[in-house]
Amino acid sequence: MTSLSRALTIRLSLLGIVLFTAFIGAVIVFTFVTEDPGALRNDVTSQVIQQSVRSPSGNPLQVDKTAGLTRIERASPQLWYLVSDGRSVVEYAPELRPGLPIDIRLDGPTIAAQMRVGGDNALAFDVIEKDGSRVIVATGGGRPGWDLILGYYLRGIAGSALAISVVFGLLIAAAIAMSVSYIGERLRSAAEAAARIDPRAPRGLLPTEETPVELMPLTTALNGALDQIAKNMEVQQRFMNNVAHELRTPLTVMHGRIDALPNDQMRLALTTDVSRLTTIVSSMLQLARLHSTELPFEPLQLNATARAVLADLAPLILSNGADIALDEEGDRRSLIQANEPTVRAAIANLVDNALRHAQAKSMILVKVIDGAVVEIADDGVGIAPSDRSQVTEPFNRMSPNSTGAGLGLTIVRDIMAAHGGTLTILGRPGGGTLVRLVFPPPE
Repeated sequence: MTSLSRALTIRLSLLGIVLFTAFIGAVIVFTFVTEDPGALRNDVTSQVIQQSVRSPSGNPLQVDKTAGLTRIERASPQLWYLVSDGRSVVEYAPELRPGLPIDIRLDGPTIAAQMRVGGDNALAFDVIEKDGSRVIVATGGGRPGWDLILGYYLRGIAGSALAISVVFGLLIAAAIAMSVSYIGERLRSAAEAAARIDPRAPRGLLPTEETPVELMPLTTALNGALDQIAKNMEVQQRFMNNVAHELRTPLTVMHGRIDALPNDQMRLALTTDVSRLTTIVSSMLQLARLHSTELPFEPLQLNATARAVLADLAPLILSNGADIALDEEGDRRSLIQANEPTVRAAIANLVDNALRHAQAKSMILVKVIDGAVVEIADDGVGIAPSDRSQVTEPFNRMSPNSTGAGLGLTIVRDIMAAHGGTLTILGRPGGGTLVRLVFPPPE
């Protein structure tokens, strides 16, 4: 997965390196362009000679033939240099040395100084500290290679470049942090807005007022896609609602005509088929209403609701020959924010499912925990772990012999989603299924 922050950090860091390198290159080019060529070459030659000078205590002054100095001597037919510490003098090609422009004793004490003369007789004149002594270095006519000149200037600006690089690095780091923070904040705002979109009505509600221009095409495309999804959902919901409404009347008429049939076997078979069709139509109507309207919530006592549902289902439970028990644990008076009709429908659907898949003389246990959790457990055949993620899909009947519509758990799933709760399907150690509904606690 690509990290936008990481990619931005890498790109800005590379940009900073390129800009800093370009700055150093511009400084060097500017120096080479504006500096007098003769003075520039003599500067470098003087530095090479200064690095070659040794002034041992009590011994004559020495100039070592380093590799750099040897290269300059070979490449510079007009080279001359003079080195003196006031006691001894080392001179190279004295016959080429012009008269010095100032009157300074070459064999006596002097003060620290630096002088550059350009033109045809360019020369460099330096008085430096070397091994505790003042040393005069004068040179002219040197023609060092560009590698020596570049190395000299890079060493010369190393300190300044380091200081500039630190400041520049801090500025780049601050710019990266601010940019990443800004982009992350804008993306978080869009993500929070997307999280607040109601899945039942996914209109294009992503904000565009404060969206950066670079993200505007993505935001606009997502809003358009959400609007189209919402329109398609509305068409589908209207279709389901209309179909369910249109089928209710014919089914009622069919049920009345079936009751008038003289053949008991045929009447029983047709009654079973029509009852299943009626269940499907009723379930489709429930889903259509659930998805087309926003549920009104109010304080609800879950324990009392569960007792009321079981009282309503008592005739159905008795006709199935099943035993059912209600167990209430923890706080029985706590309230949740919920829609009572849909909560009743969810519990009723789960109890009905348990009855449909129960074995002969089975036991169904309904448990309410702390007024916010409902568990319905049966001792039926159970649901395989691999099938539990699919049983809440529409028209998924868990058994070929089931008389249900395959929409009961789908309705329960959507009811819990509308309440911000969870539906969990588990197995029981002794066999059977446990379905747990967890409602969010009141704010």
